[in-house]
Amino acid sequence: MSIESVTARTGPEPYRIKLKVAILGGGFAGVYCGQKIGRELKKAGIDTRDAAIVSEQNYMVFQPMLAEVAGASIQPRHVVNPIRQLCRGLRVYRGSVVSVDLKAKEVHVNTGNFSAGVILEYEHIVLALGAEIDLSRVPGMPEHALLMQNVGDAMILRATIIKRIEEANAEYREDVRKRLLTFVVVGGGYSGVETAGEMLDMLLETAKFYTNVPKGDIRVVLVHSRERILQTLTDSLGDYAGRKLQERGLELCLNERVRAVTATKVYLQSGAEIETSTVVSTVGNAPNQVIRQICDHQEVGHERYRIITDEYLRVEGHENVWSAGDCAAVPLADGGGDSCPQTAQFAMRQGACLAHNIGRTIRKEKLKPFLFKGLGELASIGHQTAVANIMGLQFSGFIAWFMWRTIYLSKLPGIDRKLRVVIDWTLDVFFPRDINLLNPRYTKLYQQVHLEPDDILFNRGEPAFSLYVVQSGQIILKDQEGGVARTIEEGDFFGERALVHGGGYLYDAVAQGRTELVSLSGEAVLPFIQSSRRFRRVLAKTSAQVSAEGEIQAIIDKLHPTTLEACVTEVMRSDIATLRGDQTLQDALSLFRERRFSIYPLVDEEGKLSGVMSREDFFDFIKRGDVDENARLSSIESMSLPSCLDNATVQDSLEGMVRMGRYKCLIVDSDNYLKGIVTVMDLLGEDLAKKELPAKS
Repeated sequence: MSIESVTARTGPEPYRIKLKVAILGGGFAGVYCGQKIGRELKKAGIDTRDAAIVSEQNYMVFQPMLAEVAGASIQPRHVVNPIRQLCRGLRVYRGSVVSVDLKAKEVHVNTGNFSAGVILEYEHIVLALGAEIDLSRVPGMPEHALLMQNVGDAMILRATIIKRIEEANAEYREDVRKRLLTFVVVGGGYSGVETAGEMLDMLLETAKFYTNVPKGDIRVVLVHSRERILQTLTDSLGDYAGRKLQERGLELCLNERVRAVTATKVYLQSGAEIETSTVVSTVGNAPNQVIRQICDHQEVGHERYRIITDEYLRVEGHENVWSAGDCAAVPLADGGGDSCPQTAQFAMRQGACLAHNIGRTIRKEKLKPFLFKGLGELASIGHQTAVANIMGLQFSGFIAWFMWRTIYLSKLPGIDRKLRVVIDWTLDVFFPRDINLLNPRYTKLYQQVHLEPDDILFNRGEPAFSLYVVQSGQIILKDQEGGVARTIEEGDFFGERALVHGGGYLYDAVAQGRTELVSLSGEAVLPFIQSSRRFRRVLAKTSAQVSAEGEIQAIIDKLHPTTLEACVTEVMRSDIATLRGDQTLQDALSLFRERRFSIYPLVDEEGKLSGVMSREDFFDFIKRGDVDENARLSSIESMSLPSCLDNATVQDSLEGMVRMGRYKCLIVDSDNYLKGIVTVMDLLGEDLAKKELPAKS
């Protein structure tokens, strides 16, 4: 095992695929582009499998109906469509985009923890990755706020609403009950208003089924930074929507911003406070990180990280790069230099126009500009009420609500989904909303792992996503030649180096006999590592073993064969400072002043080895406030250090050091009496002493 084999971090080579068109993004722009590009390729006599779409989910979410999912008016699966069914004939890869190289024309996609991933080599690329959510600007918002971006968010919000009502129904303290029944929605745009309206309807309708939930205790508060909600609509429609929501009981906090959020309060910029246990954020849009990297490092023009395109949706300065949707700044036709709004009606038409222009480019035909100006805007505010501005005409009330449902139903992809939604709406008229508390199954922060003998936990090169602790049994880490690099015993942990530093695991992990592990999710462990210096130091002790193994192996390669074959008793030091487990902390401090070493073997009254204590662990122990100076040294957790018999060779002792990543090895006899210690530095000195020094001139 060489040092190169120890420190190598390369995993399996991703699968390379050559494409005509690579579409990044599974939203409206990406999917509508994917639907049209197949036809365009067929016109050019190209197989549709020469185009691929990459999406983090294998479905497209119809976001305009998410609020109704949260309000239990529509089933969650009815607002999602499988991308493979929408974009038939195209390759579809569920995964996250790791990097895009516009010069090399390559896209690296991570397709899962157990997959090698793919590298897409393209001729044309479509950047339709949309935007991301960043709540970090408001303290406490990332930890305590719920989102409304995808169907999972809507399901969690629905479950949370029902859970809060259930908790309030069983709460006898009036102030706590009112806090549980107070819901704050941040953001007065379309998503915020529609979510608040659906929440209010659901809460008022379901309250009658709870004997201890007065309707008067229910509060839904909408916080908005402008002077009125639905700012992109006309003043009259925005005022109408606000007035109707207030008549039904919604509280509007206009010209107000959220300063901070805790588990029980929302703090506003004005100094006001709202006691609540549920906060929903519909604000915080931020640039996609991949788009940000492209703009920063690959000479792509942007407006606040929205990629600038020409009227044909081609990225300026790049003939084969196209962009659409929320991540693109597409010029609005006759808009006086303005960009198209970031709405679904523009995104889906941009995607289709872009696909046609790629087809025309392949066929060497004249491109057509994007001329769509928008048909209008609609917003449902609940209780069979909506507002709409269609082709310059304004509608409100029930007529606008009917138009909202009709128009969005027509835009919902798939006949089967349309029928299912119509059935949901029809049942909602005759029957009460479903108040079953069906919690989405969250990923557990930890889980038990059982392995049978010779089962493989992970392979060399695979990405790390957990920290492991051995409950019982044994894990063997093997190098690429099959040699044992390290043995993980009961009570030890491993996997921290790959988790913290990335690059994949350096070894194969194989169970030695029946083994039980506890797996801690990296999502839970990494925040502790990043926040606690003490925790980082603890993990550094074991993660540093990897480099120690490589360094020791490099030293072994330099030692003379006669040194390696010598008996350890010939090179060991016997003048070691020892302590007994029954001695006190004061005894240890006295020895520390006389004999300064980094480690001190612990022996029993007969002189048999019982453990090893390091100075660092000793001082960590005495820092604890509950430690008495007369405490026994056996109370300190013993560190692991390799040991070997006094008839072993130097080679044997070094192999033990490599396995455990240590620079020292204790020497014992067959009865476990401590005889001495061997260190790597001593071996180097011994080996150099044997070599003939050059004669002085």
